[in-house]
Amino acid sequence: MPITRQQRVFYKTFSQHGSGSAMVEIEPKEVILLIHISYLDIFEHKPEWFSEPFFRFAKKDFYAITPEQVAQLPSMEMEDAVNFLQLSGATNTENIIYLYLKNLSELWRRRFKFYTILKTQPFPLTDQIGPRCLLEYGNCQDELLFSWMSWRKLIYDLDNRSAQETGYLFEPILASCLGGEPASHKNSPVKRIDDYGNQTNEGRQVDCYIKESREVYELKLRVTIAASGQGRFGEELSFPYEARKAGLIPVLIVFDPTPSPLLDRLKARYVSEGGRYAVGEDAWNLLTDRAGREMGKYIMKYLKPPISKMEEIRLPVPSNIRLSASEDCLAISDETGNRYVIPRTP
Repeated sequence: MPITRQQRVFYKTFSQHGSGSAMVEIEPKEVILLIHISYLDIFEHKPEWFSEPFFRFAKKDFYAITPEQVAQLPSMEMEDAVNFLQLSGATNTENIIYLYLKNLSELWRRRFKFYTILKTQPFPLTDQIGPRCLLEYGNCQDELLFSWMSWRKLIYDLDNRSAQETGYLFEPILASCLGGEPASHKNSPVKRIDDYGNQTNEGRQVDCYIKESREVYELKLRVTIAASGQGRFGEELSFPYEARKAGLIPVLIVFDPTPSPLLDRLKARYVSEGGRYAVGEDAWNLLTDRAGREMGKYIMKYLKPPISKMEEIRLPVPSNIRLSASEDCLAISDETGNRYVIPRTP
């Protein structure tokens, strides 16, 4: 049965974001796989409408599913995906699986987009790095210097793209799980306060605003001395005061539990302004309690493990790695034999 225009538009909620050359779109079979994963996560049983090939993948670790494995799944059409959306209950926006699937699809698409960036980001052209040789020319052989500058420019470009994509992903997804949304400075409920204690028209960017509970969340991976060195700590301290003046409850979330004098000052300020804070494991617990059973499970399964794992690895000096490039791949390897191979597409 042909699908309607409204069904096509609804389907795109899960299959794509962006527009024009910046549009990212995943295949119908990927949407179907995500439907299976979401349903299994939430309801913890296999319904009769499940497709066996997709069910086998849905039981796997989400982060261990590779593009090569996805390519092996049966080809599907948009009509098939829409049918699975209906069977799962995700066409009802009041059903929790709609929000769960929406956030899981966003995570999948951002990972898909960055994998494409890794495959296609070009090494820099000579005119992009040439003038930089003035700082190091003569320190080594010319060919080595050119390769050194090319590698570090590629890594710089990739890291910038990674930071950009993460900014579009982490805080908005977490805010959505909490039942809120991020607010830009233009649309923020929190306004800056002038020297006379009056609210101005200039807003403060908010990581998560929950209108019903009048809460504004500040989400931070860590609080270190670097914030003060960059002249930003005064901004951090003023936020809870400005939130209180707006009639809101400020909530500080810090994932890294490393003690810090600045963190102590920040926690004290939030409490003095009628807010609260949670750090480390308490932060994850507060978020999952606020998110509820289903979205709390999403946070604990898809957001916490990668972040906590990276926080656990504290190396004063990174392990030695080898970078190598060919026309068809980039390879990153370490001294223990671990390899990360990225196929390259011109």
